[in-house]
Amino acid sequence: MVGVDAGGTTTRALVTTLSGERVGEARAEGCNPNAHGARTAAERLSEAVGLALDQADARARRSVAAAVVGLAGVSSLREKDVRDRMVRALIDAGLPAGCGVFTGDDEVAFASGTPAADGTVLIAGTGAIATRIEGRERARSADGMGWLIGDEGSGVWMGHQAARETARQLSRGGELSPLARAVSERVLSGHGSAHGRGRPPEEHARDFARALTAAAPVALAELAPLVSQAHELGDPAAGVIVEAAAGHLARSVHQVRSPGERLPVVLVGGVLAGSEPVRAALTRKLALGAARSTITMAGCTAGGAAWLAALRTGVHEQDHRLHSAFTRPEQSPEQDRPDAA
Repeated sequence: MVGVDAGGTTTRALVTTLSGERVGEARAEGCNPNAHGARTAAERLSEAVGLALDQADARARRSVAAAVVGLAGVSSLREKDVRDRMVRALIDAGLPAGCGVFTGDDEVAFASGTPAADGTVLIAGTGAIATRIEGRERARSADGMGWLIGDEGSGVWMGHQAARETARQLSRGGELSPLARAVSERVLSGHGSAHGRGRPPEEHARDFARALTAAAPVALAELAPLVSQAHELGDPAAGVIVEAAAGHLARSVHQVRSPGERLPVVLVGGVLAGSEPVRAALTRKLALGAARSTITMAGCTAGGAAWLAALRTGVHEQDHRLHSAFTRPEQSPEQDRPDAA
């Protein structure tokens, strides 16, 4: 089996046996065709899959039974040129023609967290989107509109709120809160001090704004962890951002669910995996409208893709033990070589 989680930032490829045993893993840069262009995306996909197959034994390329690629920006495959390039990338990596299937990265994320066919997956990383899954396929979604008009509760959104709060405090002058101090130091590192004497406070704020503007908007996501750290220190502004982020994310989840349903909810993404305050606040808010639903963190997303590939070969979908073997987050230090991939 070959499973790929082809995200916008990182592409992870995994080669397994039918029993979920991992025999090859590799990474490349992100390969969302919408973000990086079809040519670059195809090159990175081929690189990751090829390297993962290289780690497996010499027979791996000949014995791959099925492959599933969870692709960020999968809608771009509606364009023939993009689809042809991405399909060709799998063949160039060594997979047999017709072996690979493309699906959304949200679908493999959901599969990594539960063997169920129906439910909801919430992705909150650099961006944010909630997707309803029916029959292991995307049915409808909420948000995912990008940093300019959406992605509320995402890393970029949290970083933006932290930057606005920091600018307000810099403009007022005086002692900065733990959040504003950490953010200003991060942003102004290498751009001069924001605390020079003899300048009006608003000039420090403008220095801060200029430094932010010089970077890509997506870089705001790097400030999100500072919100969680300041929250742990009791910073009130950080607490407001955490609660608001959780509220936006919960709203997106409820938007794609039916009242009273008990289907599982899978959480995935750097914000949810890395921020205990946001995760705890979100879980609390979800419980208000998703009572008795199982709420779990995603497992290995590339493993989720490999499990979907295994389903295509006829493995039993209710085999929870096998699902766990494919999607476990930890990698064993030593792997036995398989008879088939």
